[in-house]
Amino acid sequence: MTADQIGIIILVLLFVVGYAFRSWYKKQARSYRISDSVANGYTLTVLDHNPRAEGATLELKCTAPIDGKLNRSGFGIEIIRKKRELYKIFFADHPEMRTGLKLADDNKMIQLLIEKKSLLDIIRKEEIKLNRFRFFIDLGNNSYIKSPEFTFSSRFLIYKVDTGKYN
Repeated sequence: MTADQIGIIILVLLFVVGYAFRSWYKKQARSYRISDSVANGYTLTVLDHNPRAEGATLELKCTAPIDGKLNRSGFGIEIIRKKRELYKIFFADHPEMRTGLKLADDNKMIQLLIEKKSLLDIIRKEEIKLNRFRFFIDLGNNSYIKSPEFTFSSRFLIYKVDTGKYN
C-alpha cells in the first residue's frame, strides 16, 4: 500500500466515525427547562422533552411550599390574543388530550406530561389563532400560578417572547 492509499483509508474511516457519532448524538434524549415561576411559595416549572422529535412532550410540574398541599388541580393554557384578550382552556375538559398525571404521596408535588401534538390539535380544534400563550395551574379560590408568555416558532418550538422592555 502506498502512502496515498493509507491516507484515503484514514480519511474514509474518520468520515464514517464522525457520521456514526453525529447520528448517535442526534438520537439522544434532551430536556430543556423553559421557565420557573414562583408565587406564594408554589413553583411551576415548564420543561420541553425532545422538542425536535416527533413525540415531543411538555412537562408541567408544580411543587407546594412546606405548609401547603396540592390536589388534582386544574392545569390549563391561557391564550393571549392580539388585544390582550384572555381565553382559558382547561386540560381536564379535553379527555382526548394525551396526558399523564402524577401526584406525589405527600401532595407536595404534581406533574403533568402533555404530548405536544395533542396540545396543538386541541388549539386547532378550538379554532383559535395562537399568538402568545402561557401555562397555568388553578389552586382554587381564584388563585393561579402562571408561567411567562410563550409562543411557537415556525418549527413548533416553544420560546419566550421578547417583552420589548430594555434597561
